[in-house]
Amino acid sequence: MALLASIGIMLVLFGVTVLIIGGTRHFFPFVEEYIPEEFKKPLSIRFSAYYLLAGLLLILIQPV
Repeated sequence: MALLASIGIMLVLFGVTVLIIGGTRHFFPFVEEYIPEEFKKPLSIRFSAYYLLAGLLLILIQPV
């Protein structure tokens, strides 16, 4: 069970990181040229919400 909790925490941290990158891309469009094409979709604000929700769900289902 600790493995799922640690994966959940890592997903939440990754989601926050992707949210920061996505916010930077949204408010400062000139950084788009520094991000490779294959990483543009996974580093978006929409995907950060998925990472955060998946991480919070993994933390939530832990038994007490």
